[in-house]
Amino acid sequence: MNTEHLIIEQQGALGIISLDRVTHLNALSLEMIEGIRTQLELWRNDAAIQAVLIKSNSPKAFCAGGDIRYLYDSYQKGTADHQVYFSAEYQMLTTIREYEKPVVVLLDGYVLGGGFGLAQACHIIVSSEKSRFAMPETAIGFFPDVGATHFLSRLDDIGVYMAITGEQISSSDALYLDLIDYHVPSEKLQALQDALIAEGSLNQQNIEHIVSCFITRPAESELKQLSDAIRQHFGFQHLDEIEQSLANEQDEKLQLWASKMLNLLQQRSFIAKQTSLKLQHLGRGLSLQQCMQLERDLQDIWFEHGDFIEGVRALIVDKDKQPQWKKQNLELEQILEKLS
Repeated sequence: MNTEHLIIEQQGALGIISLDRVTHLNALSLEMIEGIRTQLELWRNDAAIQAVLIKSNSPKAFCAGGDIRYLYDSYQKGTADHQVYFSAEYQMLTTIREYEKPVVVLLDGYVLGGGFGLAQACHIIVSSEKSRFAMPETAIGFFPDVGATHFLSRLDDIGVYMAITGEQISSSDALYLDLIDYHVPSEKLQALQDALIAEGSLNQQNIEHIVSCFITRPAESELKQLSDAIRQHFGFQHLDEIEQSLANEQDEKLQLWASKMLNLLQQRSFIAKQTSLKLQHLGRGLSLQQCMQLERDLQDIWFEHGDFIEGVRALIVDKDKQPQWKKQNLELEQILEKLS
């Protein structure tokens, strides 16, 4: 069965949801979000479905994130559809996290933004060596959402680094950081899926046993080698301290990297960086539910007070890549203080 950009199948005791918006690298449309949640509800009490598999039909990406062009257009039309979108997305994520049956996700390509959040909500996360992970929201004047206030903040200073720079990491890095559960080579993913379909009893334990038969040791994590430097520079409370620390890197082996990170940060929206840093520090002391609520509260006001509209205009709409970021927003800072 096909719905809007989703292919829905039942094979054996496995319900399969394939993201199928290939031309957009599976950026999540509202219809896809609602379709995933609706299908999970249909399968909830279906005894023939013992587990769910979420995957992609794109050879390049699992999911490149949310549908930012849709969010931009709906806001520019003066509707509240962007709020409807975020509400639906968060309901979907909660449905997956709380689902009574195991939800497995296969990652093979870009896992960005909303796609990263979708993957993190699943119960068993399998990635190939082809995957690249990032929360790149600061590049469009936004902040890492979809639960990143929780799942990145658990990584402390490395979470701060990922949140404010938006840098991509490899599947080896993701395994090192415990952001995925298993590393399976890309060419073995179909065989893994076939093995799950052939299994008569798809409980969590059996699924994990099957997956473990396909795992291989990935390449060494490059981020692991950088972890001390990341902690040295990204462990500060304030943005200017982080940027100053990068500017002062004395180790010749790290100066090129530090200079690149500093240059990248200086191109980002100040409001987005500052908010992302604050959320990462706040998230360390909050539950998942509290983090998600904090993000939702911010989403509903961000299009008025943040830099998202300008960021999408510069990157996606006009493509001039010359965003005119706001210098500061005192009202947003006051709202942040109240929320925290």
